Amino acid sequence: MVICIVALVIFSFVSIFSARYRPLARDAFDCVFRMITFRPCKVKLEERIKTKVTTKLMRVPKFARFFYKYFKVLSWIFTITFFASLIYSGYSLYNLFVHGSCDPNSDVCVLTPVGMCIVELQNIIAYIIVIVLVITLAYLFVKKRNNSL
Repeated sequence: MVICIVALVIFSFVSIFSARYRPLARDAFDCVFRMITFRPCKVKLEERIKTKVTTKLMRVPKFARFFYKYFKVLSWIFTITFFASLIYSGYSLYNLFVHGSCDPNSDVCVLTPVGMCIVELQNIIAYIIVIVLVITLAYLFVKKRNNSL
């Protein structure tokens, strides 16, 4: 039932731009409405999400088994993280409008030009790391394939 709240927020926003997610947003709304009125959720939205994600993870069976087994715990962690991030973002925007910086105790803010330079540098470093990892994995895949032939 916890994932229904996050699904309502996310699918409601995404369904504005894509009709593909409108049935999921409708189901999430129904699930949250039933949860608020202390009735069980009929649509089994959690089961559908759990099944879809698990089938996508079946390429790595151990990870899929772990996800399926601990879905409830992972959904609680995801929900808490989602709302904590939302609250902290609101707090940062409040500080930006009131104090002119995301953090009144610091001069560095992501939404200022200096902060954007720092974020851009971090993005470049992240892209370099991803490229190195992809090249390494491709090399290992080709090497393993050549050894098996």
